[in-house]
Amino acid sequence: MNCLRHATNARLRARAIVIACGLLLGAGAASAQNQDYFDAMEVRIANVAASPRDAKTAYVRFDIAWDDSWRHEANHDAAWVFFKVRATGAADWQHARLAADKVLNPAGYGQAEGGTPLDFIVPDGDDGFLGVFVRRSSEGKGELAARNVTAVWDLTASKGIAKDTLEKAEVRAFGVIVVYVAEGPFHLGSGGAELDGFYQYTDGSQASLPYKVTGPGAIPTGRQQGRLWVRMREGDMPEDGGEIPAAFPNGYGAFYCMRHHLTNPQYAAFVNTLSPEQAEKRVHEGMERSGTAPNYVYSAKSRSKGNAGRGDSRSGYRGYSWADGAAWAAWAGLRPMSELEYEKTVRGPRTPQPDESGPSFWNVDGFHAFDWHCYHPFNQCDRPVTVGNAKGRGFRGTHGRGTPDLPADWPQDDAVGAGFRGGGSHTDRSLQCCRVSDRRYASLVDPERSNHKWRGARTAPKGVGN
Repeated sequence: MNCLRHATNARLRARAIVIACGLLLGAGAASAQNQDYFDAMEVRIANVAASPRDAKTAYVRFDIAWDDSWRHEANHDAAWVFFKVRATGAADWQHARLAADKVLNPAGYGQAEGGTPLDFIVPDGDDGFLGVFVRRSSEGKGELAARNVTAVWDLTASKGIAKDTLEKAEVRAFGVIVVYVAEGPFHLGSGGAELDGFYQYTDGSQASLPYKVTGPGAIPTGRQQGRLWVRMREGDMPEDGGEIPAAFPNGYGAFYCMRHHLTNPQYAAFVNTLSPEQAEKRVHEGMERSGTAPNYVYSAKSRSKGNAGRGDSRSGYRGYSWADGAAWAAWAGLRPMSELEYEKTVRGPRTPQPDESGPSFWNVDGFHAFDWHCYHPFNQCDRPVTVGNAKGRGFRGTHGRGTPDLPADWPQDDAVGAGFRGGGSHTDRSLQCCRVSDRRYASLVDPERSNHKWRGARTAPKGVGN
């Protein structure tokens, strides 16, 4: 693998070990390291302001920075940046639709001189124009920082806001760090003995041959030569003699994946843009409320205020229900990952090793199997969409539209169609769960708030490459 990836993964593993030692020993000296680690999870956006561009569009200007950014020959990181707006005197926040004449570096998107040179990618299409990917324009690594960055806001799509009322409108910018997972073939299953692991069926004499995904399109499933199948239990099986539909995100195509799990402050910022009725459904025990109705303000609860054992207030909270995480992703213009994308995110194009575990090939955080994340009481399982039941296989990779309403093809609030990969569930934290191809809880239906985290994704636009 590329030396940059090795170096960055090693650094993150070292940070995780320091944090783990602090938790186990109660060492106050670990707090600074802890803060550094959580700071690296955040996109820093400041000085947000809007100004007219023409009769139908406006510029949104902001400064942006984050740590440990990179772009090299294999892949890159980026920030998914989106905006919420509110008309003068209005109670409700709206998602700002962007305007762009092309996907890569459209007119009106730019930055002040100095700082890290940037590319801008605005997804188009029916569920596009909801945000912009901001990435380095050339290879490099380290802190990314740029001032007076501009995006173009389509005023005609925002109710109650026009050129002559723009000055009094409120604009909020949000960002999340994502990682580009490049298009290409990869394997499902390791050749090992993981519970419910994928394999390629031959003649019934073996149940370990890894299955290679070689392109987009449907994947045939069942006990027939060359098809994808699952060993051991029946509960997490795809359809025998059926297929994983072509519309299901099978991992071959390029996509962006959140580098870190959803953090408490990111989730609180989401709740603060919801109506009182919507917010009431989404508030959980890791949050606190201040102010008076209906103008409550929500924030992440710190350890000192009753969040003991749930991690730092800035960390990825282990208490979201499926519905909580999915509502946040829909509001952010993202979507859930599929469990096939999950395996590609960890393994990449590498040749599988039996019963393997380890960090993500693409440098996505939280996949450090067999380290403290696995046996810590609140381990880092992901919640992708499963192929183990009909509801999951009906997922088409639709992106959220900027509201907390879930698209019809997603698993709904009952969590049917969602499951757990990479860390088990709140009932099982065994090391075996952390193996890349372990699927023992791939179809477990659990709609409750418990030991759960969240990571979203978005299909990469065609033609932008690495």
